[in-house]
Amino acid sequence: MQKIKSAALALPALLLAGCAAALPAENTATIETAAAAAPQTLKVYTSASLAPAAQAYAEAQGVALTLTDEAASADLLLTDHAPGGSLLDVTSDTLLAAAAARAGITENANALPLGRSLYGYWARADVLNALLGDGAAAALQTANWEEWSDFVETLSAWMAEPNAATLNGGGADYTLPDARPGSLTATGVFAAPLDRASGYTAALLAADGTYTADALTGPLNGVYSAVTLEWDHMAADGGEGIFRRAKLTDLLAEYGADTCNGLVLVPFKCQLDDSDLTAEDYNAEGLLNYPVLADVGSIAINAGMSADGLKAAKSAALWLYSNGAGEDALTETLGVVTPWNTAAGTTAVTAMQVQQVGTGILPGVALDTAAADALTANELTLQDSEKHTKAERTAFVDWPRWGRRSKTTPSLPPRGKPSQRKPHTTPKGDTYREEEKHYGIQTL
Repeated sequence: MQKIKSAALALPALLLAGCAAALPAENTATIETAAAAAPQTLKVYTSASLAPAAQAYAEAQGVALTLTDEAASADLLLTDHAPGGSLLDVTSDTLLAAAAARAGITENANALPLGRSLYGYWARADVLNALLGDGAAAALQTANWEEWSDFVETLSAWMAEPNAATLNGGGADYTLPDARPGSLTATGVFAAPLDRASGYTAALLAADGTYTADALTGPLNGVYSAVTLEWDHMAADGGEGIFRRAKLTDLLAEYGADTCNGLVLVPFKCQLDDSDLTAEDYNAEGLLNYPVLADVGSIAINAGMSADGLKAAKSAALWLYSNGAGEDALTETLGVVTPWNTAAGTTAVTAMQVQQVGTGILPGVALDTAAADALTANELTLQDSEKHTKAERTAFVDWPRWGRRSKTTPSLPPRGKPSQRKPHTTPKGDTYREEEKHYGIQTL
């Protein structure tokens, strides 16, 4: 289904233009011109990765946009995770309730989901091919934990002292060159993640939504191994890394579509085995080899604001959910799969996302802001750790200290298989209408 604008909408404007041209000059000189209406204003609290959506709305609708660091003073909130505070129940408003229904929300809710985006380790395909030869990314995508960790450690040692080294990944051998390519500027295997909380998805799925110490100890030990591997081989002092953990939405906002079109995705691999799993719907291999389709965030409106503020916030939310250009802002600018399962395939990287979702993904687990902040802080406790002791590992997996108190059960696909619900796109990719320092990714 192509997006078509009716030519009939332009006809009245053409007729009016013809009439104006026929008016005598002396008559047109006496017409009073009404003062232009002051632009609507909108104050938004937003994360960096979601700010482009607010900017797209302001530009399209001629709205004066103000970004604020104070969530309580904002009309509209665009947050990476469900926010707290006093928020408007979107189902209490007729128009917002209709928008919520499009996302499958019919009962009390204080936020509208913005969609989902692929999450994992991103790297430039040409960098991996220059180091390992063609097909390297595909091999790493299916590498088991031993192959992946050996690859990371060998690559890190090679970056410090280049020499020919053979690696195995996905059942094939690859050889690092005996000299460092002059165009390779990365100083570490990894750059600092743009999103840490989504890295816990495999562990939470393995626990089957049972957020207890018994269910989570094994999976969280797997996350600990993955995170310490990353910390141990991360670029220091602001240097670039070959891999960066993030959602596609984060990277599009950080680097732009042109740079992202050269990226490939490797799943965030945790050291899991089947004995760690409580869930019957997954196996360790699937949790290791499939990327996450992570929640990118939500739209919320502060309760008790002025009538003008409420009107401005509702207009923005409805534009994103109900307007064709608004949906483009979600699918093309942010690069998400919408809550009603549409996506764009207009660029190489968004087309890859559509293909991957059709092949298989792990569903993201919804976290509120407090839980996501706690998970992020838990990872950051490992920064600068040199000796990974038993006490450190135990503290990391101590769920009651930092975990959620409420249970959220994700929608699970069939046993051992990732979700395979494919977003709808036209052949051209048009959608159907149904504080830490961030380092860069190596580029060649």
